[in-house]
Amino acid sequence: MKKVSVLVILLLSLQYSFSQEKKESQSEIEGWYFRAVSGYPASVSFEPVVLFKDGSYFEVSDKPITDMDLSKSKDEDKHLWGKWKRAATIFTLTNNKGNAYEYDLDSGNWFPAFPFNPKINLKGVYEKISGGNFGNGLYALFNSELIFLDASHFTHSQSSGVSSFGSNAWKNSEDSGNYSIKNHTIEFNYNDGRKVRMSFAFGAEGENRLDTDLLFIGGKAYVIE
Repeated sequence: MKKVSVLVILLLSLQYSFSQEKKESQSEIEGWYFRAVSGYPASVSFEPVVLFKDGSYFEVSDKPITDMDLSKSKDEDKHLWGKWKRAATIFTLTNNKGNAYEYDLDSGNWFPAFPFNPKINLKGVYEKISGGNFGNGLYALFNSELIFLDASHFTHSQSSGVSSFGSNAWKNSEDSGNYSIKNHTIEFNYNDGRKVRMSFAFGAEGENRLDTDLLFIGGKAYVIE
């Protein structure tokens, strides 16, 4: 009986420790933002960024921040980390290579990103398209379409294709299931049994106000059709 009690105490202790770790990772965050960047082959894209109170920043990836071991990530994903500082509306981000870039809340290249609000009725078709001309006659197109049917059900279709010198190859897939969102985490429970947790944020428009037409899921921008 004593062994059982010790085991229960140990499990509760581990659960509490994990809960505290999540709370601490959230309390370390200064804010969520996203930036407009230009690059090849896409002309402009949007990237979500988390700023931490210790002066570091992280380029948001698939995994929710609360599910991450931040110390381990700083060692294993150094290219996603950097330093930031702010002067009025100007944010200066310096990446791990020492390159500094300025972003301005008033210039259209830096915006706040927002957590999920339960009062928002998330419904509609959101699309992410990437690809383009990669040179030497190679064209590629990747399309991911998320349809939020109601407050808990979704369908997810994906298509990809590559074209080169007259030859084409295409692949399509479609899945469905139910989902839930809390703050900056979205969880997809697929009908085939898969459970996928990803980072989540709303974008902004106008005077840096929340925009439900722009979502960031797994670090990627989805725009409503």
